[in-house]
Amino acid sequence: MVALALWLGSLQLIALAAFGSAWLVDAGLRRRSAATRRGVWALAIVMALVLPLMRLAIEAPAISLRSELAGAMLVIWLVGFVALLVRLLLGLRVVRRWVAASVEIESPAWRADSSALRGDRAEVELRRCAEITGPVCVGLVRSRILVPDAMLELPADERRSLLAHELAHVARGDASMLILGGVARAIYWINPLAWLALRRFRAQAENAADDAVLSVGVTSSSYAAQLVALARAQVMIASSLRERVLAILDVERSRSVALTMLPRWGAARLVGVAVLLASLATACEARSEAPVDADSRVSSPAQARALMIK
Repeated sequence: MVALALWLGSLQLIALAAFGSAWLVDAGLRRRSAATRRGVWALAIVMALVLPLMRLAIEAPAISLRSELAGAMLVIWLVGFVALLVRLLLGLRVVRRWVAASVEIESPAWRADSSALRGDRAEVELRRCAEITGPVCVGLVRSRILVPDAMLELPADERRSLLAHELAHVARGDASMLILGGVARAIYWINPLAWLALRRFRAQAENAADDAVLSVGVTSSSYAAQLVALARAQVMIASSLRERVLAILDVERSRSVALTMLPRWGAARLVGVAVLLASLATACEARSEAPVDADSRVSSPAQARALMIK
């Protein structure tokens, strides 16, 4: 139990360094595109999930800790972990219910706009659902865009904006990353930066999707007006509106690339980089914690003189 508590504690410290580095890099990239800043937080989240697997080969640090204290620490961590994990699973259950209650959209206009916006990328299933108030992108393997019944009769420009935004989420795998972020937050819930990481990733993912809307020819003023209208209709959370509108109207802001120009296998590259960085961090830690050879240990000046005589 003591060893497990120490292992989890050291893991929390390494995650603190990963999330803290992401926060510093994000602050330094303030004028860069939202997609770049989203990638920074995505990399930190994936690294935080890969680190436990890499560190299984490393023993816990040699720190004395009372078994009672170790047990209390494990219980506290476990309560928070289970609570957040249950919260995540309940959310996924709600999404599954939405998908089950949805019906495929057969409108030629919706299908034509979706096909034109995604280009030669894999087809995305469009479905309408009466249980939701705003559009949502779901699916780990099979991507789906759920549209509220009330939005099926949107004007052509607003329909195009909606599809461009959600297809950008699909292309970047934001639905999967939000789930991974939820798991990372559950593991590192004691660390405030784990909560910040998920919040900042979500914000930058929304900003990057907004950039995708502007890249298809929608003017910033008209799109900002659409978001304000959605907030007034309580379709979107008003607290996130101000930052998004300011980003949309900022003419000097660096924009993300168009949807059709997004790199292929972006998720695989992200995982590869995360595994590489986590492996390097684990290797450095293992080397620093390597035991010293018994012949080289000197506990007193007398022993040192004795070794010199030999």
